Amino acid sequence: MDKPFDYRMEDQDYYTNNPHTLLKKTFFLENVAEAKLYVASLGYYLCFINDQRVGKAELNSDWTNYTRCIYYDEYDITSYLKKGENTILFELGNGMYNPAPLKLFGKYNLRERLAEVGDPRLICDMVMNDSLIVSSDHSWEAKQGNLLFNNLYLGEKIDFTKESGSWASVNVARFTQQSLMKKSFIPKIKKQASMNATKITLFKEGIFVDFEETLSGFICATFDCISEKKIRIKYAEDFCNGQFDFGSSYAGSVGATIRNGRISGGSGAPKEGLQQDVLICKKGRNIFENRFTYHSFRYAYIEGCSLEEITEIKGIPVFTEVKQVGFIHTDHSFYKELYQASIHTKRNNIHSVFEDCARERLGYGGDMVALAKSNLYQFNLETLLKKTINDFHYEQTEFGGIPETAPYMGIQTNGTGPKEGPLLWQLVYPYVVAKHYQFYGDLAFVEQQYPFIKKQLNYLLSREIDELAKCCIGDHGSPLIAGNFSAQTPDKEFVGYCTILLFIHWNIRLREILNKKSVWLEQQYDRIKTLINCRFLNEDGSYGEGTQTSYIFALYTNLGNSEILATNLRKTIEENQFVFDSGIFGHAFAYEVLNNYDMNDLVEKWLLQESAISFKKMLENGNKVLSELFTGTQLSKNHAMFASYPQWYMEAVAGLTIAEEAIACSKVIVSPYFPKDMNHFKMEFEAKSGIFKVSWERKAGQLIYRLSYPEAVEINIVHRTNYHVKNMTADRQCLQIVYTESE
Repeated sequence: MDKPFDYRMEDQDYYTNNPHTLLKKTFFLENVAEAKLYVASLGYYLCFINDQRVGKAELNSDWTNYTRCIYYDEYDITSYLKKGENTILFELGNGMYNPAPLKLFGKYNLRERLAEVGDPRLICDMVMNDSLIVSSDHSWEAKQGNLLFNNLYLGEKIDFTKESGSWASVNVARFTQQSLMKKSFIPKIKKQASMNATKITLFKEGIFVDFEETLSGFICATFDCISEKKIRIKYAEDFCNGQFDFGSSYAGSVGATIRNGRISGGSGAPKEGLQQDVLICKKGRNIFENRFTYHSFRYAYIEGCSLEEITEIKGIPVFTEVKQVGFIHTDHSFYKELYQASIHTKRNNIHSVFEDCARERLGYGGDMVALAKSNLYQFNLETLLKKTINDFHYEQTEFGGIPETAPYMGIQTNGTGPKEGPLLWQLVYPYVVAKHYQFYGDLAFVEQQYPFIKKQLNYLLSREIDELAKCCIGDHGSPLIAGNFSAQTPDKEFVGYCTILLFIHWNIRLREILNKKSVWLEQQYDRIKTLINCRFLNEDGSYGEGTQTSYIFALYTNLGNSEILATNLRKTIEENQFVFDSGIFGHAFAYEVLNNYDMNDLVEKWLLQESAISFKKMLENGNKVLSELFTGTQLSKNHAMFASYPQWYMEAVAGLTIAEEAIACSKVIVSPYFPKDMNHFKMEFEAKSGIFKVSWERKAGQLIYRLSYPEAVEINIVHRTNYHVKNMTADRQCLQIVYTESE
């Protein structure tokens, strides 16, 4: 349904009052039988039948490239209907279909970069007993609502004094893109249990509100105003040195300080991309809850009312309701805190796409590569990963490259071509498809995607290898560059060559799954390994600059002499006082490499690190979420890209590694490691193949390890050299091993 109140053409007009649209249809039923409602929208919608909210989804529908796919929702609405007169009503919100012309980072105007933008639209069909009883046609009515402004990043402005206008007939046109419609199949964005503010007090000229932990979601506030007034609610992720840190979540970093001043958002944009809501209140009770935006915040600063006029204020976490499948419990309080912080931060940043943070809300392929294994051990992502891969597939260029973010919105930092991302960000395509098969075993999905993955690889390998390797951002996020994105990351060129190897490796794996030969790819793999050795292998057996990143990538890609590399990696980490100074990829691969080479003591010392570069420092503010980086300024305080360590909890501490050749977790390597500061540990992992449960304890000088696992799973036990097996008992689904530790 076309919006009858169009936004004006000039950029600055977007930021003025543009009330949202309400659409209504009244219809009569002689009787009620089983009924279905089908809804597709461009932008967000809320639906009500006879004043009852239909469904529980928020920020709906699923964001993707709308020129390639439009997702629709199906509802059973039988219980909402009645004999006689019925009314169906929709409210429309902008979402990512009608973004502001705000220039993210001073560069990227979403209205110019996204595949399609416009005013929110919607169509629906209501079916009873296989007969169409309500549809999108000329008989609907429309009017303006009291949301004067709504933007996913910047917030909402509502006028409670606005009188309800009259309904007017509207000519509703059906989408021309109905052939693109697919039924939504991912978990929906939903509200979670609300959180009460733990502190509400006067602060300067306003009111300070603390929810004690950072959430992404809605505010729900009730004001009993003694007179008409304008209330402004500003949101912050942190509060330090007596000041709110609004800048950590500035939309697109607009307003952030740079060398030449501040980042500008363009014509008409606010000077600061502040998360805020504005309420024009009537005298008496005003109840406000976000509808078409969400905020990332621990703190709220309220201006324009007295403390006594706040009746109630709550925070409501809102995120895609992916099911948690990986749970741990331990007697070590910080290991527990760290694990929960990863869960909390990741959930905060999933809203139908895997986002990086609130100020960007974009699906970066590189972050997904770094977090894939840990995510799969923590959440059921069978459907959401399919939707994510489709997002990248929809954006594949005619040559075969895929973008840095999907849906594509303009960023292509050092990419392989127009609209194409850098190498480690493009690796998301073959890597995540292979991981999806490893954890969920969907052969049809691999068959569907592989022709396009092959196209991508052929395109990349058609380039000169030296030039291709330079299309790399490197090991992003390393503390060595102190948060300076433009600085040279550790061993950048070497990482580029290693990434080409990873592309070939995962394509070979996908061909194995499909029973295809890979002779040519194996030859290319050997050729590029030879090039790497000629170009980067040093006399002492190290590669490149000898950074932690170079050792980790060399071991991860099976280059050189693994014994020399592992020894030198240990030495490098020890000389750095056990601080991991690689970036997000080096971190993710390090947890696997250090476990494989029995150097888990280094992971212990890193995770429990108390220096300025550490997770303890990152979490000392009490926000219960992770920050974007370990060092630097103007960083997101609610960002999951370094949250790859949960894979170590599973693969080392629980001793369970899903074998690379597994089909839906059908094969597991059992090799537990027992951290010295931990005496009790429990883990439960609900896999596609069934439930795994691990428990172990230190008791009377022994380590007692127990595992129960699904019947059809193949178990391969690998004992570590520093533990001696005292006895072992096993049956078809249970395993117990009693170890003693070496001195």
